Amino acid sequence: MKCPNCSGTLYYDIALKKLKCQSCGAVSDVKDYEEDASASEDIIEGARLYTCKNCGAELISANDEAVSFCTYCGSQQLLQSQMSGVKRPKYIIPFSVTKDQCKKIYEKEVSSKVFVPKEFKDPDFIERFRPFFIPYWMYRVSFRQDPLRFKGHKTYTSGGYDYFEDYDVSVKLDESAYGVPYDASRNFDDAIAEHIAPFSRKYLRNYQPGYLAGMYADSPNVDADVYEKEVLEKASLMAVEKMKASLGNIELELPVRKKKLQEFLMAKKEGADTFYLPVWFLTWKKDERVAYAVVNGQSGKIHIDLPADMSMFTKYTAIGAGLLFVLLTLFVSVTSRFVIWFAALLVYLVGIRYHQELKQIRNRENHVFDKGYLLSDEKELPMSEKKRDRLRKRAASYSGNVAAILMGSGLAFCFLIFAIAGEMYDFLVSQQGAIVLTFIILVLETVRFFKQIEAARYLKNKRSLFICFLGLASIIYAFAVASAEPVQDWWYYLGALICLMAASAMSIDLILRYNETSTRPLPSFYERKGGNDRA
Repeated sequence: MKCPNCSGTLYYDIALKKLKCQSCGAVSDVKDYEEDASASEDIIEGARLYTCKNCGAELISANDEAVSFCTYCGSQQLLQSQMSGVKRPKYIIPFSVTKDQCKKIYEKEVSSKVFVPKEFKDPDFIERFRPFFIPYWMYRVSFRQDPLRFKGHKTYTSGGYDYFEDYDVSVKLDESAYGVPYDASRNFDDAIAEHIAPFSRKYLRNYQPGYLAGMYADSPNVDADVYEKEVLEKASLMAVEKMKASLGNIELELPVRKKKLQEFLMAKKEGADTFYLPVWFLTWKKDERVAYAVVNGQSGKIHIDLPADMSMFTKYTAIGAGLLFVLLTLFVSVTSRFVIWFAALLVYLVGIRYHQELKQIRNRENHVFDKGYLLSDEKELPMSEKKRDRLRKRAASYSGNVAAILMGSGLAFCFLIFAIAGEMYDFLVSQQGAIVLTFIILVLETVRFFKQIEAARYLKNKRSLFICFLGLASIIYAFAVASAEPVQDWWYYLGALICLMAASAMSIDLILRYNETSTRPLPSFYERKGGNDRA
């Protein structure tokens, strides 16, 4: 649709919540937008070709594009083959966060980050945020309709007395639940979708093409059946929570465990509709990988992939190492026996973080938490779906408080060591201390080694197997030196040097691996170009 005043190009103005002309600034309602910008399409040798209605240019679109922009004249083109049938959205949440607001949210998020590449803070780079509508499935789930009977309890205090009341509760569920959403785009990682969720349903509108004016949009390319298991589980939990909320303070005794809940409620998927959710995208490219900054276009919630700049990391690591050397020199009388077990401990501590990174890469490369990806190339992944499902269940069973508990325990342990350091000093710098401590570290590292190997075997790049072995071998050598009790100190310093080399190799590979988890293969929309820069 062209501007009725000057035939200029219209775009959706987020602040005004109306259509606005790029040329004369005239404003019109979204409901007045007409789909007259549909391009004529053809499929030739697997490529989708379309002809721009404005200038007649012939162009190629990405397979998942629902909205494209002519590279020559910049006019928007709706690709009807991707906007028909079940692919046509029924609902949409319009953008509420403007580009300026999006940039401020992003700048605040990265302002305190130290190791990120300098391009991440470049104003010209930040200007490249683009608005996308991501397709989601919204599912309808039905439940059993006979009355459900439960035992209930209520406890309260009144007038100085404690009351305990028992109830027989009869509840009838709503006929169906509507609104269980899941990402329908293979290009959009499910983990990112979880990070920027939720979207408020009060902003949900019936789909009108005017909301897409000046925006990018993809069509669904993940079948609705992919998430059926998760949808039924989530819908069953939502039904129970709604049922509990309707009963006030009465605590229900469910007759089945959580795993059997959907079977007890007879949850059944009745269908799914396509709807569009607004997302601001910023992509950073290096070689053949990209990092995303993604902002929820309705709430402003942000997720950023933050790769580390190796030069910045090296600089700050050197400064930290220098400070540590000064502190040890000034406040600790270091012996060769102390140095060897301390270096072995450093290898083990770096190995803990290294193991965590290996697991993240394993999950990323095998798309453990991105079921929408597992389509045609599922067989190419080294990990089976059974193994992926076990990892998902294991991750879901971990409490978010575990990390805080472990961190608190670690800090308490450190304070304990410092408190008794005066009494332990003689042991820490002795030959006996070197033997005992390197042996303990060796046992711990051996256990850690087999866990590292288990994670590394599913990686595409197998260099981590060598790095893990190098870490274990360095600690074995440190224990051998301590046990042999050589007279010359240089044996101890050589063992410490080997441990430090292993820790350095692990640290460097850790950063390289971290950058792999912080970037992704090029998506289909990365190369899209067009005239929506003023959207």
